Amino acid sequence: MRLLACVGLLMLAAPAGAEEQPAFAVPEEQPVQAELIAEHASIQPGGTTRIGVHFEIEPGWHIYADPPGDAGLPTTIQWTAPRGVLVGPLMWPRPEQLVDPGDIKTSGYSGVVTAYSGMRLPTRQFNGQAIVLGAHVKWLACKEVCVPGSADLALTLPVTSDPPVFSTHAQLFEHTE
Repeated sequence: MRLLACVGLLMLAAPAGAEEQPAFAVPEEQPVQAELIAEHASIQPGGTTRIGVHFEIEPGWHIYADPPGDAGLPTTIQWTAPRGVLVGPLMWPRPEQLVDPGDIKTSGYSGVVTAYSGMRLPTRQFNGQAIVLGAHVKWLACKEVCVPGSADLALTLPVTSDPPVFSTHAQLFEHTE
């Protein structure tokens, strides 16, 4: 009987239509922006290019490398591509050595960074079409607090017999050699 009375009091205490509050605060703006980019504006059948995720990280914030050091979670990128399209291993620039609150030594990236993979298109497939590439990206951004982030990114890349031309993002791949 006491249990029923307590449940009844709780129902009276909550106004009708009250929304549940999230268990954790979620910032209105994320400190990290991610974009899927390609080195070339198009690709030829049998051709190669590089695709990458370009991160812009707000001042004072950082994301983690793999391995992240004594704390943090590594930033991950999972590529999706049509059958027959070969995507190589993920390459990152050398990470910065960071010190998180509590004198914890970590490795990661701040400012802007581009991680990339080489990509090869089959010779006799997709000519005159476009391919859609995707990336599922997850990171942990930290400053005084840490905020998890993720993005599902997509990029449409035309397939043409014309010689490839560099995209507007080509310069972001220059430091990745």
